[in-house]
Amino acid sequence: MKKLFILSLLIFPLIAFAEEDFGVNVPEWEDFAPKAFADVKEPRGLGKFNLTTKYWYGRRVEFENAKSECKALEANDERFNCYEVLKVKQYKLNNDYNAKIEAQMNERSAIPEMGSKTDTMLPINGYFNGMTKFMPNELH
Repeated sequence: MKKLFILSLLIFPLIAFAEEDFGVNVPEWEDFAPKAFADVKEPRGLGKFNLTTKYWYGRRVEFENAKSECKALEANDERFNCYEVLKVKQYKLNNDYNAKIEAQMNERSAIPEMGSKTDTMLPINGYFNGMTKFMPNELH
């Protein structure tokens, strides 16, 4: 029992150390991607026509390339700054993507407004507009 306790004291710090890159918290793709696209693969076949999958796959490739460039840096401060820049860039891309999706949804759900009386499709619009101008005491 005592050996198990000592062994666990040795293993737990190694597990915690493995998640970090020499004291620098390494960003993971799953932190930025939607759950549906956390393990996105290169689109093949008919999947090539799915623009959303292509978008998230492209972002994943760029993320992994930038992450490997950051990991190649030797100084911890430079590596930390590189990872922070990568995180900020991913958050900005997520905000831009969400704004784009929201704008598309608003555009699709917008109901055209009929603001003025001249905005009608009736060819006799002037006739109906003229009729509304008469008051009952003017009709003798």
